[in-house]
Formats: sequence, structure tokens, C-alpha cells
Amino acid sequence: MFDEAKKITRRAGAQFAHPVKAGVKIPRGAMVMLGATHFADNATAAENLRCVGLCAQTADNTEGGDGAVSVPTEKGVFVLPNDPANPVTRAHIGSDCYALDNEFVTSAAAGKSVAGKVVDVDATGVSVEI
Repeated sequence: MFDEAKKITRRAGAQFAHPVKAGVKIPRGAMVMLGATHFADNATAAENLRCVGLCAQTADNTEGGDGAVSVPTEKGVFVLPNDPANPVTRAHIGSDCYALDNEFVTSAAAGKSVAGKVVDVDATGVSVEI
């Protein structure tokens, strides 16, 4: 606890950079996840990953070791393609949706990680807050 005036440091919270896992290339627009090693990778249908945003610029670490390059990511609300086999519907608005791969989201939770919160669903795709 403090009783003197303190400088407030603010961060916009929409753009971050994360070190990329060795041997990985993350293309612009892909969902980016952090796993157990805390290095960035493409989203996949796997459990216990944390979505940190969409890739703002392709990051190629195919020749480097863990963390040799960083991937710029953006958080916000993005329109993502819907899984045709297990689609996200308007009934899911306000609920989590899940990463099927680095592009598509799905309503099927089994064996997958949360991509974000469903904000809207229409013919263009699923609006997801990441």
C-alpha cells in the first residue's frame, strides 16, 4: 500500500510481441497460441493452449531456436471462418469458441483450446473477441 501520488503507466493492450517456438512459421492473420513452453505457435486443435491474438506480420523462425524471432500480435474483435462441421451459431454469443486450426473456430470444445468469446455470428463468419 502507498500513500503518496504514484505515476500511472498505461499500455494500450492491443499489440504485443511474443517469442516464437523453434522451427515455426506463423503467417499473417493466423491465430497465435502459447503452449507449455510459453513460445508462440500456430493455433491447433489441442488442449491447454492460450490464444494471444492474431499474427500482425508473418514471423518465420523455421531456421531459428526458441525465441530467435518474435511475432507481433493484435488483440481485438476479429471475423474468423466458421467450422462447417461444428459451426458456432448465434446461440453461442457470449460464450467461448475454440480453435480448430490457425484460421477456423468451432463450437466443439473437446480436445481444443479457447480462441476467444463469440461476439456475433453472420454470413461473413464468427466475430471473436481475442
